[in-house]
Amino acid sequence: MKRLAVWLSMFVLALCIVPPAGQAQVVRTDYMDTEFIAEMNSIQPGQPFWVALRMKMDEHWHTYWRNPGDSGLPTEIEWTLPEGFKAGEIQWPYPQKIVLEMLATYGHEGEIFLMTEITPPTTLSINQQIDIHAYATWLVCDEICLPGESNYTITLPVKNESSEADKKWTDAFAEAREKLPVSIDEWKIAFSLTDSTVLLHATPPVWFTGSLSEVAFYPFEESLIDYVSPQQLHHTAEGYLLTMERSIYMPSSPKKVEGVLMSGDGWRGEGSEKAMVIMAARDESLPAPIAAAIKIDGEMTSIWLALAFAFIGGLILNLMPCVLPVLSIKILGFVHQSSDTNSKSWQHGLMFTGGVLLSFLSLAGALIAFRAGGEQLGWGFQLQSPLFLVIVSSFIFLFGLSLFGLFEIGTSMAGIGGKVDNKSGLGGSFLTGIMATLVATPCTAPFMGPALGFALTQSDGQSLLIFAFLGLGMAAPYMILASVPSLLKFVPKPGAWMETFKELMGYILLGTVVFIMTYISYGLVVPTMAFLFALWAACWWLGRIPFTATSAAKLRSRTSALAFAAVAGWFCFTLFGDYMEEQFQSRIEQEIAASEGDGKLVIDEEGDNIYTARRLEALLDSGRYVMVDFTADWCLTCKTLEKAVLKTDTVQTALHERGVVQMVADWTKLDTIIGKQIETEIVKLKTGKQLPIIAFYFPNDRENPRTLVAAYTTAGVLEILKDIPVAVDSASNASTAVGSDYVVDDNADSAYSAQRLNSLLDSEM
Repeated sequence: MKRLAVWLSMFVLALCIVPPAGQAQVVRTDYMDTEFIAEMNSIQPGQPFWVALRMKMDEHWHTYWRNPGDSGLPTEIEWTLPEGFKAGEIQWPYPQKIVLEMLATYGHEGEIFLMTEITPPTTLSINQQIDIHAYATWLVCDEICLPGESNYTITLPVKNESSEADKKWTDAFAEAREKLPVSIDEWKIAFSLTDSTVLLHATPPVWFTGSLSEVAFYPFEESLIDYVSPQQLHHTAEGYLLTMERSIYMPSSPKKVEGVLMSGDGWRGEGSEKAMVIMAARDESLPAPIAAAIKIDGEMTSIWLALAFAFIGGLILNLMPCVLPVLSIKILGFVHQSSDTNSKSWQHGLMFTGGVLLSFLSLAGALIAFRAGGEQLGWGFQLQSPLFLVIVSSFIFLFGLSLFGLFEIGTSMAGIGGKVDNKSGLGGSFLTGIMATLVATPCTAPFMGPALGFALTQSDGQSLLIFAFLGLGMAAPYMILASVPSLLKFVPKPGAWMETFKELMGYILLGTVVFIMTYISYGLVVPTMAFLFALWAACWWLGRIPFTATSAAKLRSRTSALAFAAVAGWFCFTLFGDYMEEQFQSRIEQEIAASEGDGKLVIDEEGDNIYTARRLEALLDSGRYVMVDFTADWCLTCKTLEKAVLKTDTVQTALHERGVVQMVADWTKLDTIIGKQIETEIVKLKTGKQLPIIAFYFPNDRENPRTLVAAYTTAGVLEILKDIPVAVDSASNASTAVGSDYVVDDNADSAYSAQRLNSLLDSEM
């Protein structure tokens, strides 16, 4: 009897220890309790049922969402199910943004339930017990991160009657479902991209009477947005616009965007669902008010303001040294047109405007095409093309020789001389408009920078419109004078002064050629000059053709002159040019080797230090922080921001206090050794090729430089500099030299590097 009582006691104790069906034991791991539970006490054949992994973190600890953000790993579950059973995807509750200094992650704190739907086969036999096995892995983090894992098993009976919910977890499953994002088809979501921004536009349904004051987007895909940057909500006439900084690691332009939109105001009104799952298709024809709502530092904020600045910039462009000589030639045309009919003057103005517009729209189309192919280029990018520079300089050179009277291109082109037939005169005005635009490339005027910067971040249609207004501004003065002949009375009367003025313009055009030559690679300067000399000879040849020569003789002479110019060009650039370029590149290699080889690599921190890949590596090896300014002479935004931001006392003081070495990567000329090095480095930065780019390299994390792209600000630079320690004696850092022979300064930053340690030991010997 006593033995029977003992057995009964053990049986009762076992019943108390063994969990009931549908519930596993709580597993305690580092800073977290986990448990595998089922919503129902039993299951039926073919009827789906829900299970959940319950995770309860200790205070201040968190796990990660399906997209963890800048760091972390999502929780994963591996299933071992009976034959015929199928497990669905984890149903993720909406996350929260967790900011840690310069990083942001998406995760969960407190208690969460990761629900999964299990579907048994219809052929499942009743009156049996089935086991559901799960293996879960996770990462739990606070100031440190710890991986966790556990195996789970729950046993559920198979019954023929309807299942009953486990009352212990009824409320928990209901609350978990409330945290799942819902799909509301009536909300219309579209997205678009600029070079630096991801735009989400939400159009509410007609029945929506609420108002959204705060919205956050959590993308499913990684490398879409910059997680730590704030997201800006704007109201538009059609709904709401959310702007987010684009991730520099975005591999390509996505066709769709998926994720969760969060709003505490509720997507069906006050007190309704806070999270909405979306799948937005790309739409380049977003409503016009979106452009007016965008707020990006240093860029235009309104399409109308951008058009106004573009028009004013085009007007001012007429006064630039590159453009003024060409347009001054047209003044001579005004003199001769003063006796023409009103219709002809108006036609000249229209044709000149057409030439300008065609040229600006062609440049805009080229920029858009390059941008669609993955390039991020800015205004003036064509100055990197030697072919473009040679063609433009040759065209202007020929025009200058014509003004000196060496030969006649045709009175229609120069707009001077006696009356010409209507067809050739209109053609001359059209070609003058094209040439004025081509030579305007090096001379971008004030007001153009903001407008062009805005244009290159907008849709294709808006970009073309802004470039068109730039052309209209440039052509406006000529169009007005040509359309209102009465204004021509203010133009000086014809006389001997015209010949002097014409030759003066010729000298200015030749000076423009010299200016453009500064953009050509040094190895191609001599071949280009030789080719221009050959053009000079060909033009002299054309000028020697007598007026009394027969048509056949004139044709032979012109053909011979053109053939001579073509052969000279082939010789200069194919034979002589290749030789000169090889010599130039060889000289550059020798200079780089001499400055970076066995000798001391001296860095002058008070001046601009030219970038080379070897020099950057030497600085980082020595433990120095480096800021590289990727710029180009053709980049108006670069030059503007250098004066407005980089060269200010505030930024320079902060840089010197931290001993940051400033380097300049001049990408004006692509076809040089240094140009290729710069291009390779820009590709590594994954910022795209839109200048300017400011890159901060940290010696202890050189593979992940911090970058500022396009319209950077003083605040942006100072924010990065906060992570660089202030040197003990920042003034002494200015005289520090690095390289093969590193100059040690005992008062400077004492950060360790092997080279610095060896130098210190050598100094004591």
